[in-house]
Amino acid sequence: MSVLRRAIPFIATLALASALDAQPSSTELTHYLKDLAGFSASDVASFDGGQVITRTTTSGDEGEIAVIGAIRIRASKERTADYFKLLVTYVDGQVKQQFGEFHRPPQPQDTAGLTLPDEDVKNLRDCKPGSCDVKIGGAGMAEMQSAVNWNAPDATNQLNALARRRLVEYVTAYMSRGNAALVTYNDKSAPVSMKDQWAGLLRNSPNIMAYAPALAKYLDGYPAATLAGGTDLIYWAKEVYAGNPVVHADHMVRWQNPQAPDRITIAQKQIYASHYYNGSLAITTILDTTTPGAAASSAVIYFNRSRGDLLKGGFGGGVKRKVAEGQAKKAAEDTLSAMKSALEKAGVPGGS
Repeated sequence: MSVLRRAIPFIATLALASALDAQPSSTELTHYLKDLAGFSASDVASFDGGQVITRTTTSGDEGEIAVIGAIRIRASKERTADYFKLLVTYVDGQVKQQFGEFHRPPQPQDTAGLTLPDEDVKNLRDCKPGSCDVKIGGAGMAEMQSAVNWNAPDATNQLNALARRRLVEYVTAYMSRGNAALVTYNDKSAPVSMKDQWAGLLRNSPNIMAYAPALAKYLDGYPAATLAGGTDLIYWAKEVYAGNPVVHADHMVRWQNPQAPDRITIAQKQIYASHYYNGSLAITTILDTTTPGAAASSAVIYFNRSRGDLLKGGFGGGVKRKVAEGQAKKAAEDTLSAMKSALEKAGVPGGS
């Protein structure tokens, strides 16, 4: 059984999120990082010294990659959680190029700022089921081919308008029917059900049910399920990954478990991606590690498990997996380092 099936990273993240009854001691954090997450003694020493630590594992057969990272930050858990949301929503114009939040129910203006990448516009003109360079599913491909007058001067505007409308309709369906509304991609010869991919991500991470059953049931049972202390944000973004702009939509849940007030958990469930990804789940746990009489401090534990095109076997599969593994590791390091740098430069290390 692979390390992905044993879900060691998930044990570390979700044990920290829910299993501890009291504020974690330094010894307990070391135990989880070392014995469960698989970090070395030198990694843990780096973590204790304020450095970011990360590790990854991949599975070519299942097309999965898992990355876990951790860092200490001299800031309260509330400030850290708020800054994490800022990172998710902030448009810098380079990596995060566009962003929008969905109302409940979604409104046409929610996607007003979305424009498809130029290369996607070129590729979509010639798309056919089973052969397309952009992930699209259901009746979307046939509608796109018939609804857009590709010879018209405003063909790009027509396509963007269609994409905006379809995304609003898709998220509306997800808010109403949850996983049953998830797309089946038909860009490749073998269709890929995002619903099945999501089920596989949970199946390969069994400890979510053991350590955070309420969160797991909510993510899987949305919208019928409920989560005390949880708030939802469903959003779309266009951001650069592996050198290319990717349009994606995600369901983010911020959870402050009433039975564990010393931590905040943020889960991100991907519900669409135009390239690379067939499914993704990220969980960030922010723990209050403040000691009596000292300034506020937090331990941030980040986990991400993804499935996608870059991780599958076949010709060049090993090279692609190395590229994807490097991208995932760098993304975790950059995110955690940016959080620490920004929060500790704010000048109020313990402020909330």
